Amino acid sequence: MHLFQSIENDPIIVRLVLTLVILVIMLIARRFLSKWIIQLLSRVKFHQVHLEESAFDTLQRPINYLILATGIIAALAASPFVFYSGSQEQILHFGELKITLSIISLVAISKLYFAIVAGITTWVIYELEHLYERFFTELNEKLSLIDNTVIIRYLSRIINFITLAIGIATMITILVPDLTKLMTGVGIGGAVVALVAKDSLAGIISGMFLLLDKPFVIGDWISIDNIEGTVEDISFRSTRIRTFSQGLVIIPNNTISNANIINWSRMEKRRVSFELGVTYDTTPAQINLCTTKIREALASFEEIEKGTPVVHFSNFGDYSLNIQILYYTYNTSYANYLAIQEKVNLKIMELCETEQIDIAFPTQTILLQSETPNK
Repeated sequence: MHLFQSIENDPIIVRLVLTLVILVIMLIARRFLSKWIIQLLSRVKFHQVHLEESAFDTLQRPINYLILATGIIAALAASPFVFYSGSQEQILHFGELKITLSIISLVAISKLYFAIVAGITTWVIYELEHLYERFFTELNEKLSLIDNTVIIRYLSRIINFITLAIGIATMITILVPDLTKLMTGVGIGGAVVALVAKDSLAGIISGMFLLLDKPFVIGDWISIDNIEGTVEDISFRSTRIRTFSQGLVIIPNNTISNANIINWSRMEKRRVSFELGVTYDTTPAQINLCTTKIREALASFEEIEKGTPVVHFSNFGDYSLNIQILYYTYNTSYANYLAIQEKVNLKIMELCETEQIDIAFPTQTILLQSETPNK
């Protein structure tokens, strides 16, 4: 500050030139300074652990903006547009025309700079969410306090929210020291804000209950009412579900908390049930042999739960004799579920071919009766 106060009485042209010099130097040196700061930070250890490269990538842009803001503020403070307390105004004369150049106080410039520093610091802390998640993950591995990645992500977002709130409050405090009028306005609009935020608050509370109750986690295949898909994210207010047609559905958490949820990913086994229809010319001995062979085949598959297969001649269909087949498989994922069905179906086809049993398909027999003409 004393440096800038010493140039208060310098000619206007000198201060303008000094302003341009500071801007040019800062623009040229900005990248070199940012790289030097990053290299310096890369040597810093915290509890004998180096910061990740991703953290440095996150810091690169904020440091560039901080250096740029420092240069602009320094150049502005050296310019004739800034006046200091107890100093004379900088006036440019054009004959009888007088133009006052000193329009900004150094105090205002200082407040603006500190507010920028607070904002950039908040930005950096906000962007380091992955470091918070890593911290909570390592804490979970050591103490077994957290058993859900969703809770870890939720805690990281709570830290981000608190960081953002503190950062905004700090910037407002720096720029507006007297908050009486501002708080009065907030008090008047408080009822309106509370009314608008009611649903959001209900969603946040519902989200917290979802995390505690854990009906599903990220990556689970679930059904909520008529919506079915994979959970992509659980945020403060809503849950994102990617449907199998690749559409993204965003459901408020308070809606989910009142809905019926089916979590298909938590199936321990999966049921397969269908009817095998054979033609009506199949003999009882062939049907008995067919059901016995199918039971033996199902018992031979390791993917099928032992003791659960049910194979019986169940009913007489319109065009077939129906054999009911039911079994449970340990393969709950859809691809593996289809794979075991394919293996079982091919084995059944092989058995039917070996025993010369024809699989029925929809047929109709039409009998034509000729009428005897009257003589």
